[in-house]
Amino acid sequence: MNARWLLALVAALPLAAQTIDFKMLDKLGEKAKESSVVNLGPEQLGLIAGVNGGQGTKNLGEVVKVLKSVQVRSYEFDEKGLYDVEVVRAFRDKVTSSGNWVNIISTKEKGGFTDILIQKGPDGKSAGFLIVAAEPREVSIVHIDGPLDLSSIGKLGGVLGIPELQGSEGSGKSSGTAKPKASTKNEDNDDEA
Repeated sequence: MNARWLLALVAALPLAAQTIDFKMLDKLGEKAKESSVVNLGPEQLGLIAGVNGGQGTKNLGEVVKVLKSVQVRSYEFDEKGLYDVEVVRAFRDKVTSSGNWVNIISTKEKGGFTDILIQKGPDGKSAGFLIVAAEPREVSIVHIDGPLDLSSIGKLGGVLGIPELQGSEGSGKSSGTAKPKASTKNEDNDDEA
């Protein structure tokens, strides 16, 4: 009987390894002028999937039916340099060190980066998505646990605390960038400081 318990424990280990630990990012919220934390599990997603209020919620319901969880962390800072971008890189590197995640889109900018990763599922399809975006005054992390494609992620943009992806709004045309658009205010003058 002990062998059965050991076998069950070993079989459960890959499932436990799939959760993402956000503790590394908790200290970012202490210096942020604004922070948002979203943790939606199966129960909350089930409620959203049952909503058929408007045209947009019907599509949303279809998308969230296949999800296990959605986790979002968003931090906005008053000034550049109030957080260490290396903390965000270390978070990303810790997630990818498992070998279960593949970086599909990576952009580097002055003072930041954006990575979109997919989690490899046992059937060869994606089992989850992770977006890690660090800018000089803003950090956004989105983890979607469940089988989705990039067009489905575009449908989730702007709801459930998930930032909109530039180029995924309305027309379906892509601007060629996958950078999360977490705010709508004009930040052109921020780079001049």
